[in-house]
Amino acid sequence: MKTFFKAVMITTIFSVITRALGFVFRIYFSRKLGAEGLGLFQMASSVLGIFMTLVSSGIPLTTAKLVSKYEVDNRLKQRNQLVGSALIIALIVASLSSLLVYGLRAFWGIILTDNRAVEILIILVPSVLFSAVYAVFRGALWGQNDYFNCGLTELIEQIFRFALTFVMLRNITDYFVAAKYSAVAFNLTCLISALLSVIIYFRHGKIGVNKREFSAVIKSAAPITGVRLANSLVQPLTTFIIPTMLIVAGYTKSEAVASFGVIMGMTWPLLFVPMTIIGSISMVLIPSISAMATKNMQEEIASNVKKALEVGMFIAMIFIPTYLAIGDLIGIILYDNQLSGVLLQLAGVCVLPITLCNLTGSVLNALNLEVKSFINYILGSVVLLACLVILTPLIGINSVIVSFFLSMTTITLLNLRKIKQKIPALKFNLFSNSFKYTLVVAPVSLLTHFVANILRHLFNYFISATISGLLCVGLMMMFIKIFNLYDVKNLLALIKKKKKS
Repeated sequence: MKTFFKAVMITTIFSVITRALGFVFRIYFSRKLGAEGLGLFQMASSVLGIFMTLVSSGIPLTTAKLVSKYEVDNRLKQRNQLVGSALIIALIVASLSSLLVYGLRAFWGIILTDNRAVEILIILVPSVLFSAVYAVFRGALWGQNDYFNCGLTELIEQIFRFALTFVMLRNITDYFVAAKYSAVAFNLTCLISALLSVIIYFRHGKIGVNKREFSAVIKSAAPITGVRLANSLVQPLTTFIIPTMLIVAGYTKSEAVASFGVIMGMTWPLLFVPMTIIGSISMVLIPSISAMATKNMQEEIASNVKKALEVGMFIAMIFIPTYLAIGDLIGIILYDNQLSGVLLQLAGVCVLPITLCNLTGSVLNALNLEVKSFINYILGSVVLLACLVILTPLIGINSVIVSFFLSMTTITLLNLRKIKQKIPALKFNLFSNSFKYTLVVAPVSLLTHFVANILRHLFNYFISATISGLLCVGLMMMFIKIFNLYDVKNLLALIKKKKKS
């Protein structure tokens, strides 16, 4: 347990710093490219994500799990052979992926509906190869519980991306040219992070090759990659469906691309801010639960999963009323875009299913239930795409919020059902906990929104949002303590104690 909390603390610290820097970068990036430029970059990224998924999802997760297992059994030779085998597989997949992008250029033009986005995609291709190398060695460090170097690499990567993008875009005024230069900066960033991960790993590690490890990697990585690949395939489909359906709803092509850029490039990243903290729990869960599952430690697994879900729900419920109350102010302050803020207010409720969907998916992977996770994700994706097609012509861009909420809620419920079947000792009631939190979130959101409306007439947007946000968090913490929804004091004391240990 001490190791678990120490790992969570390390990854949380790095994650907070890295995500904070990434958040600042996102603001600069969005303002520099504008809504339409950001929309084009998001379109290209949605296709690139398919090939990134092939090399940077199942392979690093499998590498981490198996390295952790070999470390426990002190099978160092097999560990080294696993890393080498995973690297060869990743490089082969990356090479084939690059050829597909170049060879199917006309096809991507049809999918993306804009040749400018295809140009950006072509520039981004080398990043797939660099990411393949980075993914394997990061997975190896992850499996060795070297969370410090994992976090350090991510932080350095973010710093370089911000610096390179800033330098390249400082004198650029054309949004399309800025998008292409941003793609070049992304390639260089991926190259730097790959070289850094190689250097860190080879300070103490080695690699080898064994055909048995090839099959082990493929067998475990395939279903995980399938889940992530389904997600990546859904992204270009949504990239095609959303603008197309918006045009059906009466938007012009320019308005459709801009609206897509606003919701996916400005609003949606804000919904993942809570994952800055929760993501560290998810990262530590996989090797930790995998090791416990090897020893059939049911009670310990149930305890860790329950705590992770409770922490995730608590953090999500702190953000939700803040977004509901002052999301419009946040959009104006960060992006100087009123639509992004209005959409953030409406999408605030999505924070909970986003959080629990990520956590439960990580638990299933750690329990070697990757295939079940894949099936659940496919079912959720069907819900997403069906809702987008049906609702977008009726309610416009707001359909994205409703569709994603229903999709991620579906996945979360299916994941929880499977986890409880696998871990009967787990005692976690999603509906009961959600209902109790809702009784607090609703009045706090309304009160904060009322106060924010008064303050915006007295102060500027930043001061109004800051005061209102602090009020919202304070009220939530107070009511959570009064109604005993979550023992924050004990959590902080426990983390402090484990950190000192």
